[in-house]
Amino acid sequence: MKKNTYLMALFFAFFSLTYGQITLIPDAIFETRLVNAGIDTDGAVNGQMLTADANSFTGLLSLSNRGISDLTGIEAFTNITALNVDWNNITNLDLTNNTLLTSVNATGCSLLTSLNVTGLTNLSEMLFAGASLASLDVTTNSGLTFLNIRYNNVTSLDLSQNHIITTVHLKDNGLTYLDLRNGNQDNMIYFDSDDNHNLPCIFFDDSSVIDIDEHIVWFFDDLTLCMVDNEAQCSSCLQTLSINDTIETAFNMYPNPANGLLHITTKLPHAVVSIYSITGKVILTKNLTDTDNLIDVSELASGLYLARFSSDNQIDTKKLVIN
Repeated sequence: MKKNTYLMALFFAFFSLTYGQITLIPDAIFETRLVNAGIDTDGAVNGQMLTADANSFTGLLSLSNRGISDLTGIEAFTNITALNVDWNNITNLDLTNNTLLTSVNATGCSLLTSLNVTGLTNLSEMLFAGASLASLDVTTNSGLTFLNIRYNNVTSLDLSQNHIITTVHLKDNGLTYLDLRNGNQDNMIYFDSDDNHNLPCIFFDDSSVIDIDEHIVWFFDDLTLCMVDNEAQCSSCLQTLSINDTIETAFNMYPNPANGLLHITTKLPHAVVSIYSITGKVILTKNLTDTDNLIDVSELASGLYLARFSSDNQIDTKKLVIN
């Protein structure tokens, strides 16, 4: 009898240790979502859930637009493969325990300033547009193919370890450093670094083959920057441009609006201008000299055009209005 009692006590102790562990869920909105979805099986919003419930959940955990401010407890969801927390009020997100994740969507989380995705080698898709990230480390995310961090505050981004990435959205961040030397340049599908006005250089595997006239994948609109292969080229390019004052006036175009002759001046060598319609069609292309270049635009229909300038490692785009 004593032996049976002892064995039963051991059984219940084991059961308690295995199934009685709890994970704290301090955000009531977060837990309410888990209860309503049948994930938190105790059925009560009490600030905790069985760890086993979190461990056993697989696939997509959808918490979209719920007003959640604290995702404490997400670390127990070790078997989820996708997470959608877009348009919530979270301020930090640590996903280092969620090693099976392939996709994370935190679009519109405007209070999100801290993100840790270190070691997530399965992670292929990251959507964080409209957050407030000041830094981002994706150097250990070897499976990353899609990155969207538009409208954040990231100043430095190293993509040199992301060897299969094909789609990159970086518009309007405040970047001052960007390294894309990852060996996958030829396989890029989309790249946009518009409106990072303090970015002097972008490092590529081979900057000489980046041609916005041929590869519409590359978007550098409203930028005058150096496209280079290494730090020495960046330094040389910036010296050539006299970055303190020349970078803003590398290409001058007047009058604008125009209806007859368009004047273009530049001191940069091997310069070319191409005028595009707003639908992306090339209207004309002209090699530029270091004198006053005259282009007859009298035959162009009235409307808005884009004038794209390139010279060696530098590209700039300006709006052109024809009256």
